[in-house]
Amino acid sequence: MHEKSIQTLEYPKILAKVAREAAFSASKDLVQALLPTADIAEARRRLAYTTEASRLIDLNADTGVRGAHDIRTLLARAARDGVLSPGDMVVVMATVRSTLYVARLLDRLDGEAFPLLHALGADIPQRPVIVRRIEETVSEEGEVLDTASPTLRKVRLDLRTANQRLQERLRTLVNEFGSSLQEAIITTRNDRYVVPVKSEMRGQVRGIVHDQSSSGATVFVEPLVIVELNNRLRELQVEERQEIERILRVLSGDIGKEAEALKIAVELLAEFDLHLAKARYGRMTRSSEPRLNEQGIINLRNARHPLLTGKIVPISFNMGQDFSMVVITGPNTGGKTVSLKTVGLLTLMAQAGMHIPADDDSEIAIFQDIFADIGDEQSIEQSLSTFSSHLSRIIEILRTIEEERKHSRPDIHGKMAEELVQRNTRPVNVLVLFDELGAGTDPSEGSALARAILTFLLDRHISTIATTHYTELKAFAHEQKNVVNASVEFDVETLSPTYKLSIGLPGRSNALAIAQRLGLDNRITRGARRFLGSAGVRMENLLEDLQSEHKVAAEERYQLNMERVEAEYQRKQLESERKDLEVQRVKILNEARAQARQELDAVMRDLAKVRIDAQHGRVTRERLQASRQQAHVLEEKVAAIPEPRPQRPIEEQEKLEGPLQIGDSVRVLSFGQNAELVSLSADRSEAEVQMGALRFRVGVDNIERLSKRKAASEERRSSYAERPQLIRTDIEEREPVDLQLDMRGWRVEDALSELDTYLNDAALSGVGSVRILHGKGTGALRQAVREQLLHHPLVKSFISAPPKEGGDGVTVVTLSA
Repeated sequence: MHEKSIQTLEYPKILAKVAREAAFSASKDLVQALLPTADIAEARRRLAYTTEASRLIDLNADTGVRGAHDIRTLLARAARDGVLSPGDMVVVMATVRSTLYVARLLDRLDGEAFPLLHALGADIPQRPVIVRRIEETVSEEGEVLDTASPTLRKVRLDLRTANQRLQERLRTLVNEFGSSLQEAIITTRNDRYVVPVKSEMRGQVRGIVHDQSSSGATVFVEPLVIVELNNRLRELQVEERQEIERILRVLSGDIGKEAEALKIAVELLAEFDLHLAKARYGRMTRSSEPRLNEQGIINLRNARHPLLTGKIVPISFNMGQDFSMVVITGPNTGGKTVSLKTVGLLTLMAQAGMHIPADDDSEIAIFQDIFADIGDEQSIEQSLSTFSSHLSRIIEILRTIEEERKHSRPDIHGKMAEELVQRNTRPVNVLVLFDELGAGTDPSEGSALARAILTFLLDRHISTIATTHYTELKAFAHEQKNVVNASVEFDVETLSPTYKLSIGLPGRSNALAIAQRLGLDNRITRGARRFLGSAGVRMENLLEDLQSEHKVAAEERYQLNMERVEAEYQRKQLESERKDLEVQRVKILNEARAQARQELDAVMRDLAKVRIDAQHGRVTRERLQASRQQAHVLEEKVAAIPEPRPQRPIEEQEKLEGPLQIGDSVRVLSFGQNAELVSLSADRSEAEVQMGALRFRVGVDNIERLSKRKAASEERRSSYAERPQLIRTDIEEREPVDLQLDMRGWRVEDALSELDTYLNDAALSGVGSVRILHGKGTGALRQAVREQLLHHPLVKSFISAPPKEGGDGVTVVTLSA
């Protein structure tokens, strides 16, 4: 990227703000070194890291690296057999603890929701042994612990004993030489214990003089009787220091052996903290992840310059689809330069992997380079005027673009490459930003030069945004294909800019309107209009009319949008109410049908009893006729209740997916019949099925797997249609009932409901006994079936089938005669 343009767009200031969110020096260095990338895959990867980090902060607000330090210099010293101090050990311990915490935190994340951070955590080397060794050796305050080694523990015990003995002896001497001492205290000189003796009493205390007070009135004497005790104390102190140095050397060696792994851990920790810093800054600026493209399309929605403070007016900007060049016009301090910088800076941020302060449906193009000529570049040292300074920058930019065009296709060389350059058919994916193009010189020459520069860039398909005051450039943007006008609005009534950017509408300088508003004599403003000329006046009037029409159109679009939103809201409300009414309708119908079915089932049971009594001569004709009449009335009642539409076909609900298994119930598609899967070929391309007494082989693509519930229901579909059609008062007209009910695989509630119906139909058909095939399984279905049979009025008795006919998996039911 063009270094000067990066500085011009104030990208380093963004990095400084992001760096403040980093937790330690290694990650701050990564932030400061973060440059935009021209590789769209890398830019998307960086943005994805930032998005995952932001979501992680949502889950855990205090997510961080917890006291990590950049210990790479300490690791390098340890790797070179250097000895780390206890304080260094504490820093290493805190950092390794942080790597363990972060690695375990990222490992617990969902790999699908946080793929990048989860993978980052898996790459962090974990060395818990180093933490444990340092914890056993050094305290949190940086002191070597007694437990660091048995030798150190013994030396320190001896040291405390020797010191205690020496102190006791000194206190005794102080009492003995009380009158000879300047003060009754014990002090030290040259790391040896002494007592302060009066100079004139020096002969009363035998010992070694170590020091004398500045006045000469006091000498500090080590009494001879404690010389050996002092010597022993010094020896033990030397032993302690040597043992501590040995312990630190060994521990430093252990750290040095893991230096490379720990260095990688620190670098990955810094990378994780970099992503957190980007995410935190993005949350502070209410930013979102933009979409990226390589087609030069920029579509910013309510974008805000991240360095502005106070009340910020967002801008919406787009280019790259219908046009690749935008010419922004409008009054000074109206926001032209801010708009220019906002587009450039947000593009740099997105290419660096940062979220941008704009709506989440915004889109940013990836550019190979961004060139910006913004601001007053007058240089007194180089004797350059503002115009000359700007022009020097523009010349540099145009030369660089030409060089990049020559190298944009390295596979094309020589004469062919030169021809492509001459024909302007070799595109360069760069963004050019010009502020006040052509300003600082004669207006006619400046506007002509500006138009020529823009034409040069337009011919080379360079994405360009330029600001200007020149009316000629407004006309140029209006006339040229692939170029569009834009303007920043100005409120003449309040004499203040609105900072709103309008694409497709040229701006007005408003100089005469502002002068008139400020109170300039009308005669002067009228004269100015005459000097402006008829063409200039017509242009200003045209621009004023265009702005008025644009404002009216914008208000109409807003009103239409509000009406559309209201209509959509009303539609959703009506749809919701319709769904609620449908749910209530289905519920009422289901309850009515359930109640009617219960009443009908009760009448059916009574009718079966009447039939049995009639066979034994225990019922009158009137009672039989009354029961038939009651059943007929209930049949009509059930039939009159409409069947609610099912949510989806039963076939869709009960068709089983998954691999075929021996014993499955299947449908042979070519026959339209159900069968049992007996075996499969080795390559699972053919299947052997049993269909009644017939066994044959078919291709697996000719069968579909069914649930046992569906298979059984299909076998009885012809004889078990809807209940109201089944029940007839004329018993002799009833169709025959199967002698076996297969309910294997059914749910208990479904099985019991079907069992009651089946027994009623069997009794009305005159069947004496039936078989209930429920299977063995856990025994829950068998137990529920037999409990219902035990209290059923139509059941005389029931037993398990013989072992050869199914045993406890089949119940044989004898019905009442």
